[in-house]
This record gives sequence, structure tokens and C-alpha cells, in this order.
Amino acid sequence: MEKVVICQICGKNIAKYSCRLCGALVCENCYVKEKGICIRCAQGKFI
Repeated sequence: MEKVVICQICGKNIAKYSCRLCGALVCENCYVKEKGICIRCAQGKFI
């Protein structure tokens, strides 16, 4: 069985990506594909 992980930013959607800076598991809406980072890191709001 596949483990489902929820987005660590919005907490609503299934996480499909991992931020290359902070390592957060995030959904498509909370990920900046062009940069490979989450929206928090893109805005300079590191955890």
C-alpha cells in the first residue's frame, strides 16, 4: 500500500514534491516548479 502524505504548507492536498531548500513535502499548488522550491522558500519565509 502506498503511503499518502499531506502538504506541509496548506494541509489540504496530497504532497507530490519535496522542496530542494527546506525539504518540505508539498502539493502542486504550494510548489514553484521552475525553481524546485516551495512557496515559503520562494517568498523568503524559511521555516
